[in-house]
Amino acid sequence: MNRNVEVVSFSHQALRGVGAVRVFQNVDPSTFENIATAGHDATARWVWGAATATADWLCDRGMEWIQGKRVVEIGAGTGLLGLVAARLGASSVTLTDLPTELPLLRRNLAANVTSHGAGEGACADRVESTNSSADGGGHCDVHVEACAWGDEQALAALGTFDVVLCSDVLYQNDENTQGALARTMSRLSAPRSGRVLFSYHFRENIIADTPFFQAVEGLFGDPVQHTVAGGGKEGIWFFW
Repeated sequence: MNRNVEVVSFSHQALRGVGAVRVFQNVDPSTFENIATAGHDATARWVWGAATATADWLCDRGMEWIQGKRVVEIGAGTGLLGLVAARLGASSVTLTDLPTELPLLRRNLAANVTSHGAGEGACADRVESTNSSADGGGHCDVHVEACAWGDEQALAALGTFDVVLCSDVLYQNDENTQGALARTMSRLSAPRSGRVLFSYHFRENIIADTPFFQAVEGLFGDPVQHTVAGGGKEGIWFFW
């Protein structure tokens, strides 16, 4: 994905409403350097290929996963995938990430809000709507919330959801962080009926991510894997 463009657009004929989903990403190279120097991870500030590949998959083959469902995206970053879910007919979408990443999420939510004339910078953290319905009805409530993986207080406040989305969030994470991610997915998934869609980009050090896959196997059992179209390095797993 091009990190040098300020706005990334995603279009698909399956999207309800008018126009593309558009999200801002950070194009200031100094920001990456400053965040890295401070010991933080700046990867949430850009759209990665797994997000657009998963969005395409949902539009082409997975709409029944989303329509009428309560959806949460963890490690949402720019929020692209969750905003696509809102345009596919989810009843509600909650976008979550670390507190440091919420300003960009709020900006991107505002950029995709059409009700009440809301525009960039105009939205609060909660109860905003996207143009999820072509006929102007059935709007999807979209919320932005802070959630660090494994934070029991935050997880309890969020509750559980029909669908948990998680796209390309593993990158040089230690074993404890991988375990916290797996537990977060499990805690946010509604008992018995909840499902998790986890997209993963195969990189050179997949062995380092083994603790995560072992953890989710223990929590969910054997997943169902789908390979996205195009023969790329993205894979999609379903857990329930």
